[in-house]
Amino acid sequence: MKATVLLTLALLTLVDFAAAAQPQKMHRIGFLSSAASPDPTRPNHQAFLHGLRDLGYVEGKSIVIEYGPTDRKLESVEDRVAHMVRSNVSLIVVVGTTTITTVLKSVKSIPIVMIEAGDAVRRGFVKSLASPGGNATGLSSPNVGISAKRMELLKETLPKIARVVILNADLRYRSDEYAQVANDLGVQWHSVHVNSSEELLGVFPQIIKTRPDALIIVRNFLTLRHTKQIAEFALTNRLPTMFGSSDSVRMGGLLSYGVNYRAQWRRAAVFVDKILKGAAPATLPIEPTRLELAVNLATAGNLSIKIPPEILLEANEVVK
Repeated sequence: MKATVLLTLALLTLVDFAAAAQPQKMHRIGFLSSAASPDPTRPNHQAFLHGLRDLGYVEGKSIVIEYGPTDRKLESVEDRVAHMVRSNVSLIVVVGTTTITTVLKSVKSIPIVMIEAGDAVRRGFVKSLASPGGNATGLSSPNVGISAKRMELLKETLPKIARVVILNADLRYRSDEYAQVANDLGVQWHSVHVNSSEELLGVFPQIIKTRPDALIIVRNFLTLRHTKQIAEFALTNRLPTMFGSSDSVRMGGLLSYGVNYRAQWRRAAVFVDKILKGAAPATLPIEPTRLELAVNLATAGNLSIKIPPEILLEANEVVK
């Protein structure tokens, strides 16, 4: 009897060793954004990688992330998509509405996980949130009402503001919501549009000439790239700011209201995991992302602004 037990234990140990010796399957996934050379060191991208690691996917061991050709900085999205198709990726993670639009036009069979898709139904990316119905799924966030809420929060925080400048680097962005709520609140507003980093950094004197009481920054890749410079400019000129994401508040902005993009990127890893395990994008419901308010008390102190208690109570994040 004792010999049988020992033999059984020995066999189980051999099975465990054999299982451990099996090489882990290497998954290849594509990653696309509007940036020709995505930066994996950025906080949002790190959140995505951490999400993958929490689910057991280690880059270089069980997963390979294909970013596309890196030999030319101006490689088009279409070229990078074609490269990924040739590389036989299992799925493609796509960031941003413009890039998603381009990819969905040419990729019909490879599963797609969307990040920062905006209102995915209104944009026509999927049939519905509950049943996407195609080869794409992921995270969606409503856009309607956000601009108005930002203006309202700014006015609630700073009741005396009368003039606001909206810094806009997105050609597709419409300021109708800002116009309506500004009129309702008795606030004058002026939109300043830029197309490049040079224009953005050079427009600061123009903003000062309008003598605004506050600055609202429309979130896109260009303003994200220069968040620190924008925040420093605003602080130097004692301009309260309203950004579109909490990362900007951590970098010195006064307020932000919008999607928690870092949480969204991390959550995208769950969709990657489900698809790699056999789930079809058409059956994976699109997940909405909640909107959050962030406040930087250090910036408020530097601007001699006292944040109202009701704003602090409403805030999801307070930076001290």
